[in-house]
Amino acid sequence: MQSPNNCMSIKVRMTLLLGVLLVAFLGVMQLLRQGETARLDEMRRETVQASIQSLQQWINLSNQPLQRFVRDFSEWPEMTAFLERRDPAWAETNLKQNLGTYEAHALWILSANGELLYSAQRHPGPPLAPPITPADLTAPETGPHLFAESRDGLLQVWGEPIGLDMQGENPRGWLLVARWWGPRFLATLSRLAEMRVQLVPADGPAAGTTQLHLPLRDLQGTTLCQLQTTLPQLDYAESLAADTLAVRMLLLFGLLVIATVWLGVHQWVLRPLRQVSRTLAHGDVAFIANLQHEQNELGGVARLITTSFEQKRALQHENEERKRAEQALRKSEELVRRSLELRARLARDLHDGVIQSIYAAGLGLESAMSELERDQPAARTRLAHCRQSLNGVIREVRGFIIGLEPEQMQRHGFAPELAALARTMQDLWPVRIVHKVDPQIAGRLSIGQEVHALQIARECISNALRHGEAKQVLITLTQTAERGILTVKDDGRGFDPAAVSGQGSGLHNLASRAREMGGSLRLDSQPGRGSAITITFPLTAASP
Repeated sequence: MQSPNNCMSIKVRMTLLLGVLLVAFLGVMQLLRQGETARLDEMRRETVQASIQSLQQWINLSNQPLQRFVRDFSEWPEMTAFLERRDPAWAETNLKQNLGTYEAHALWILSANGELLYSAQRHPGPPLAPPITPADLTAPETGPHLFAESRDGLLQVWGEPIGLDMQGENPRGWLLVARWWGPRFLATLSRLAEMRVQLVPADGPAAGTTQLHLPLRDLQGTTLCQLQTTLPQLDYAESLAADTLAVRMLLLFGLLVIATVWLGVHQWVLRPLRQVSRTLAHGDVAFIANLQHEQNELGGVARLITTSFEQKRALQHENEERKRAEQALRKSEELVRRSLELRARLARDLHDGVIQSIYAAGLGLESAMSELERDQPAARTRLAHCRQSLNGVIREVRGFIIGLEPEQMQRHGFAPELAALARTMQDLWPVRIVHKVDPQIAGRLSIGQEVHALQIARECISNALRHGEAKQVLITLTQTAERGILTVKDDGRGFDPAAVSGQGSGLHNLASRAREMGGSLRLDSQPGRGSAITITFPLTAASP
């Protein structure tokens, strides 16, 4: 049974192939579209990331004056001396006057135990309390930078120790500097970062595609508020429109290419192939008559097909002649084979039938001669049996001449013929022949098996008398596991099977007959212990 793929024509396959190419082309266009969208999204993300980095850089730059102020003044030796003398005038001149220079709004000087020694601020109003204590600054989970709430709004605080010992420990005081994140500072940050920056509550709305939130945390890590940045809108409409137009042009071009390929394949491939197919199907080169004149690959194929048809006709004629010669040769070989088989069969049957009967008659004559002087009536009886045996031999020879079987099993059957053979041999020679045949088993023998079994029995009896000088021969036909067993056993002299291997044709004929019965032969014999021949063969089905 052919598979569906083998049943599809080339036209259908080409249509499917072009359809697959079209689907693949559309898929590629879709992938390009998705890739362009992903590229634009990536550009948006990069723009957002760049805006965040730019904002962070401007924040870091705005923090540098504050950091430099607190670092430089905390390491100034005069600050350590101030902790001893606590001179407000010196602090006013050297510290408060520099708040504007370093873009700071307030400062505090604390002793090591947290006592406020001095404070200053740029904006009017009551003095601001220190946002943190020295204990907070020395805690391992905090650092010198944090945010704190005040009455004026959000403060960004930096702190550094004053008067460290040689090991950099045990500060004698602390310098705190703060910046107020007011409208002016946020406006400056928005101008520098080129985006809108404002403070929103800590629980404000979530960030969107154009908004980002940076948390501003206090000493305990609690978010006090969020720095919300509004990014500028990115307009990619023109880029998307240009990409869409390019995709449509590519799609139109792809469809045009596929249609052109289809027309070309149909005109230059499918149509000529259809003509070639009709020629091959009908065996008529008229379908490709016009194709033979074309100077292309399929024209060459058409010319090759025409040549092959001519060669095929010549080859068919040659094959017909060869077949006739082969048939005559096979018939001659069959006649020779039949002739050889007939010769072999005639030789075997003459050996197992006629010659054994002549041997038996000779034994009878020998027995009659020994009884002639002491018992003439018995001698005359044996002579009469010898004459009957020789008449039987003459009938067998006539049977061979006219092409009949030597034994007519279809008229009598195996058991009666075996009994007649036993009586004849006992009449010709003083021997006791016992035969035990199961009638049911004998009824399941085919005609050929009956003939072979009787000839095997005759050959074994003759060998036992002529070579073994046996006084008793036992012949049995039994059954085991749907196989028949024919056994011929004598009490003669016996022999060594290895010593007589290859001598004469008796054992060879027995083995051949066993094989033709579909079975096998086993020989058991020892010098002085007689001989036993066992034939095991299959039985035909029993009649109901």
